[in-house]
Amino acid sequence: MKKLAALLVLNTALALPAMAVPLAQWDFNTDDGLVNTGSLAPVLGSGSLALVGGATSFFTSGSPNDPAPFPLDSAWSVGSYPAQGSESGTAGVEGWVSTVGHADVVLSFDFKTQPSGNKWFALQASDNGGGAWLDLAVFDVPAADAWFTQTFNVSSLLPSVNNNSGFGFRLVAVFKPGTGVYEASEAGYNGDFGLEYDQLSVQATAVPEPTSLWLMLGGLLSCGLALTKRRG
Repeated sequence: MKKLAALLVLNTALALPAMAVPLAQWDFNTDDGLVNTGSLAPVLGSGSLALVGGATSFFTSGSPNDPAPFPLDSAWSVGSYPAQGSESGTAGVEGWVSTVGHADVVLSFDFKTQPSGNKWFALQASDNGGGAWLDLAVFDVPAADAWFTQTFNVSSLLPSVNNNSGFGFRLVAVFKPGTGVYEASEAGYNGDFGLEYDQLSVQATAVPEPTSLWLMLGGLLSCGLALTKRRG
């Protein structure tokens, strides 16, 4: 009977759902009442954002998914992408977030562009502090002048980003797949037009250390055995 109780407690513990938590989240907002000023400091967690490959940026009106009202809702517009036919996958946004103690890393963000803005972008990731960058996925802008949401399970694409202090990601402009040219969202390509970002977050699931896990299971097992004795 005691063995049965132990197995039931163990199965219950292992079946408990793991909760995703934000490791870093950016809404790009400030409270100064100006939509064209913003912040690159995370509102939750810890992490950093920067520009790469000669990209430039400014702040503008943000996504409707941001609960902050206008004009407090800002977005980060990143543009100045390379000239037509050159340097695909080099210019855009770079972020750094430690995932130590966590797994199942998910990156999500809202995005928007203008008719002449680039249509195709790539997710790149590093698991060694920027020593190397790997192309993981490509996404497109479905239409101009509208907000969309993109989500990537980075861990499923590159498992080594789990429990990693050197995790970094990049979102960069790339050529239309299968070609050597940039494609605009709806009009002629103009690299000056930026991709706007809002509600950017990195979430992950905490992974208990072995000692903590055994202590938790031991506590649950003791409770299960105590209940068994009472019933006996």
